[in-house]
Amino acid sequence: MPITERTPLLVVQLAPRPRRYTHHTLRRCCTFILGSLLVVAVILFLIPASVWKYVPWAYPFPYAYRDGLSYGELQAILQNTPSPEKLREWSNYYTAGPHLAGKNFSQVLWTREKWKEFGVEDTNIITYDIYINYPLDHRLALLKKKGNWTEVTYEATLEEDILQEDHTTGLPDRIPTFHGYSASGNVTAQYVYANFGMYNDFEDLIKANVSLEGKIALIKYGHIFRGLKVKRAQELGMVGVVLYSDPQEDGEITELNGYEAYPKGPARNPSAVQRGSVQFLSFAPGDPTTPGYPSKPGCPRQDPHDYIPSIPSIPISYKEALPLLKALNGHGPRASDFNEYWHGGGLAHKGVRYNIGPSPEDVVVNLYNQQEYITTPLWNVIGVIKGSVPDEVIILGNHRDAWVAGGAGDPNGGSAALTEIVRSFGEALEAGWRPLRTIVFASWDGEEYGLLGSTEWVEDNLSWLFRTNVAYLNVDVATVGTHFNPRASPLLNKALYEATSLVQSPNQTVKGQTIRDVWDGRIGTMGSGSDFTAFQDFAGVASIDFGFQRGPKDPVYHYHSNYDSFDWMDRYGDPDWHYQVACAEIWSLLAAFLIETPVIGFNTTDYAIGLQEYLDSIKPLAENLPENKRFSFQPLEKSIKNLHNVAVAFDAYAADLSVRLGEDIPWYLWWKKIKLLFEIRGVNNKYKSLERKFLYDKGLDGRNWFKHVVFAPGLWTGYSGATYPGLVESFGAGDSENAERWSVIIQKRLEAAIELLS
Repeated sequence: MPITERTPLLVVQLAPRPRRYTHHTLRRCCTFILGSLLVVAVILFLIPASVWKYVPWAYPFPYAYRDGLSYGELQAILQNTPSPEKLREWSNYYTAGPHLAGKNFSQVLWTREKWKEFGVEDTNIITYDIYINYPLDHRLALLKKKGNWTEVTYEATLEEDILQEDHTTGLPDRIPTFHGYSASGNVTAQYVYANFGMYNDFEDLIKANVSLEGKIALIKYGHIFRGLKVKRAQELGMVGVVLYSDPQEDGEITELNGYEAYPKGPARNPSAVQRGSVQFLSFAPGDPTTPGYPSKPGCPRQDPHDYIPSIPSIPISYKEALPLLKALNGHGPRASDFNEYWHGGGLAHKGVRYNIGPSPEDVVVNLYNQQEYITTPLWNVIGVIKGSVPDEVIILGNHRDAWVAGGAGDPNGGSAALTEIVRSFGEALEAGWRPLRTIVFASWDGEEYGLLGSTEWVEDNLSWLFRTNVAYLNVDVATVGTHFNPRASPLLNKALYEATSLVQSPNQTVKGQTIRDVWDGRIGTMGSGSDFTAFQDFAGVASIDFGFQRGPKDPVYHYHSNYDSFDWMDRYGDPDWHYQVACAEIWSLLAAFLIETPVIGFNTTDYAIGLQEYLDSIKPLAENLPENKRFSFQPLEKSIKNLHNVAVAFDAYAADLSVRLGEDIPWYLWWKKIKLLFEIRGVNNKYKSLERKFLYDKGLDGRNWFKHVVFAPGLWTGYSGATYPGLVESFGAGDSENAERWSVIIQKRLEAAIELLS
């Protein structure tokens, strides 16, 4: 149709034209962006680490940009600073008078002021209100009923001998012999010799039809935690417990073998008494009235009797146990009716036949124990040296409290070593060193009663520990012999081997060799009995505990006795103080390795290898299950193998990052450096978090405070570690369904670890 003036026009809406930028404008924008990035790169490479540590989003950069001393210079200071003279001085101070938990505040102040004097300005006293007991009165008497009246045939002194050669044994304010968390009570009853008081020992007595209910148990120290001896006696209806130290614990070094007793020789003094806690440690450490949360003023309190005894107990020496053992002669089964361990060590020549009892109806024991229970402050001393990376933290801890005025071995060898380590790091600070990671020093109170100070602090700071804590390094008993005895999470194996390879062995017969050269390399599993427990088992922090323990030829160590004294240490324990120096050096060098290496010095492959070894060790226990309920380990083994494969690749990747960090990267490839630093940051976060992946929120059956599915104290051992405790306890109970349940729980935790590292 031809277009005319009347033809309607079709209007089509078009999109607006895009705005055109001129070539020179685009070029200016690109130049500006590239120039800005180059300026940023220059800034990243020129600004020192001392500035980066104040910029939260810039945490990765201190891994590459460091100022102050080199790592080698730091190691030299840490190796050259500790001295026998200083360690002896600190030990002499800490062991000069009683420092029971919640007592001796002047020692708390001294510790804080010393640390500040050494350069740790950020040192504070942290207080918790703890439910605790102190001794008022006690009695132990052997009675003979004669018609309507009773004759006292033996009255125990419940004292240790005062020695002229040991100056703290005669202090007027020395601490009485007693048990922490023991119940008050006054009971008179027949008694039974119950060997070491282990679960199997009581089972042997039940099978032999030995009457236990209403009786008092006479038990040897050793093998398991003392509180569990009391717990089992209580469960079986016994009314009291008497614990004594038998020379059976001492191996070759006994009077029977011709060794003189302390102070004239290395054998056990017959009057030595082992004090200690009888809290049910394998069920929950810490304040028994606040399980799982910190004991702060005004906090809710629970009935403590799920965690502490309701029957009285007291400790005695083997000298004062002799009349009780002799009075059992001829009554009940003989020790030979059971097994070789029921015999004591070297008391037969003193007239003891080791009959089991019960004692005759007319021969009874009166056990009287009076305790004062109060809620009182405990004091932790916490010192902090801030690092360039504030959310990667290494904690070193030792407890300060002791059962006696001395405590030269337990714990104040460790207290002296920690003081010397703080002094060593202070020397490094003075020389210009600035740590990469933050360091926390902790002097705990109340460990002896049940790991009180450390447990409450961990419960109080749990969320912060989850975010920041890389490792916890514990030394409790630094030196009481010549045998190096570590126990650790496998993540720390590599770091321990590194540290021990740098420290000369104090053994004068192996001159020129390191601790690593003379040590067999065995690293034990984590159980309980010291301040690492809350870190490893509750917070999921990779932990280690080590020290020099008594070897077969070493003098007898008088554990928790008045004879664990400065004089014993000076004459028998470590006369030259060289093992104390070695312990301090290992501790500080181990810490330095974890503090200063840009990629955290962990090894996940060691963990995977350990997991398989632990599984192999518990396989025989599955034989306790019914024959028609066989348990398959294959799913667990498959998960562990998968973790091993991932761990090998992850450790290789981490090692490659360390190598690449040491390479020269041209400035114009600045982005590669930044990428590398963020990769290191990511690897460190995974190393830090791996141990947490083995926590199970609901905890172990019947003792839910313990969260770790791999490590826990043995249910009926306390000190020694049980691996895969959920499985082990299910096998022990013959419960195949619960074993399968725990297999699934552990597999899920393994899968979480695999996902983290993948």
